[in-house]
Amino acid sequence: MGILPLLKICLGVCVWIWALWPASVRAEEPSALPSSYEDLREAGIRFLNQGDLALARHCGERLLQLAGPEEERHPAVLYSHLLLGLAGTESGADSVCYVHLETARALAGRQRDYEALMMALNGFGNYALFHNNDVYTALSYYFQALEEGKRVDNRRLYAMVLSNISGAYFMRGDFSGLRYADEAIRIAQAEDEPVPLFHATMNRAIFCLAADSLLPQAAVAIDALEQMHDAYGFGTESDLSLLRAQLHAGRGETAGAYGEFARAMENFPTASASTITMVYIEYARLLRTDHRAASAIRVLEHGLEHIDSSGVLIHKARLLKELALSYREAGQTGKALECTLAYMEYQDRLFDEVRERATQEARIRHDIFAREQRISEQQVEILGNRYKIAVLTGLMLVLVVALALIYGFYRKKNRLYQAIVSQNREYLQREQLLLNQIEQMRKPGPSAPADKLQDLMARFTTLMMEERAFTDSTLTVASMAERLDTNRTYLSKAINENTGKTFTQLVNEYRIRQAISEISDLAADKPLKQIAAEVGFSSLSTFYATFQAVTGMTPARYRSQLKGL
Repeated sequence: MGILPLLKICLGVCVWIWALWPASVRAEEPSALPSSYEDLREAGIRFLNQGDLALARHCGERLLQLAGPEEERHPAVLYSHLLLGLAGTESGADSVCYVHLETARALAGRQRDYEALMMALNGFGNYALFHNNDVYTALSYYFQALEEGKRVDNRRLYAMVLSNISGAYFMRGDFSGLRYADEAIRIAQAEDEPVPLFHATMNRAIFCLAADSLLPQAAVAIDALEQMHDAYGFGTESDLSLLRAQLHAGRGETAGAYGEFARAMENFPTASASTITMVYIEYARLLRTDHRAASAIRVLEHGLEHIDSSGVLIHKARLLKELALSYREAGQTGKALECTLAYMEYQDRLFDEVRERATQEARIRHDIFAREQRISEQQVEILGNRYKIAVLTGLMLVLVVALALIYGFYRKKNRLYQAIVSQNREYLQREQLLLNQIEQMRKPGPSAPADKLQDLMARFTTLMMEERAFTDSTLTVASMAERLDTNRTYLSKAINENTGKTFTQLVNEYRIRQAISEISDLAADKPLKQIAAEVGFSSLSTFYATFQAVTGMTPARYRSQLKGL
């Protein structure tokens, strides 16, 4: 079993509930909730652990009522926003959820409650991962949470954050994340904490499933998960069935895999949205491998409907790629190309979405900061005039400096985004040309030559995107034509008419797009010479020249810009 089938499974099964206290409380009605601050706070976090988001929100609302409108600095206000924000990350997070988390972060910093701050940062990581499909931002928040964890003695939460980090690493196909899962397991076992132990073991199982040589270790991890599920109720039947199906498929036990997928779908009512999507994807992949492409297409179309209705988009790109492959194997080349283009357009759109989210989140942070300043000003009014003037002057200086830093930060960030958007403009134009030609194919009348060109372009695009043929530095139009069972003249014509590019130009654009992805992985920090070779450039000078021609900046300049964000 290769890495691609499992590249994104861990999100759906391991980075969901990150609670801190054991799940040992009975279900309670809102009317029976505790009345004291301490009891309400702990009850709310226990409900998060149990997955009872409605009662967790009720606890958050009660905490706010308990503090009263004049008690903005009461710890109950902090944990009210924290509970409401964390519950929101598990159930359709939106800007309201972000506001709660940002308010909690601001209050935690003022009250020096570093445990709450750690919890809020972990929640931000989940928010970025689940709802923004932004692995790198999520990792940034998770590592910030670890830094705050050095100030508090909460090994349980520390292990949970480590587990989330390992899941995010798997999301980007980086197997070095296994060490974070193993470290979380070690801490959880030493502290006898079943919650982080379960999630870290889940991650370890997923890493092992992705490598054929580690299938025995995967089986051991899955057995441990089943025992914890029976003992504590952790996870869902769909999660475990999905893992067992992956194990059967890795062993070549097709019948067993089909049976586990069936059980996973029977338990969809209790499964998370991301788990449901992954069941559809992996089930369809098994069908396609079993030469049942038509059935795989029906399953994936159900999965696409589920993604659109749930709003959890993290697996959409993976599903579109699998759907394109299924259409191609079913002989529906037009739909295969259309699906491939939809995948490319979805990936490109993420650049603009990142910019929009950054702007919106900056505004939210500023509004919350301004509100906090107004509260401080009201408190200062009770002091003497000289003291009041001094405090107000200090606050104004802080505000001016903060605004200047925010302005400088986002001005620098926008310059980089502009370069990225400029680099992708021609990709979008080329994709629109291909879509227009697909539309022409649907019109009545003789179109056999166009159909042949379109089919050739679809197969060429598949080789570029799925098999990454562009990484071959010796690739020529002649060798590519041979792989496609055509001649170089006909291939050049298909590329030119569909994209307006030459063969070399188009191949180099695929190489530059992959290079941008590799350079953006700041944690890996690969040498530029290595990246150039891996994406298919035979010389570093050619790589530099092509990269600057496409993006408007050198690879070194691009990396330094990213590190400065």
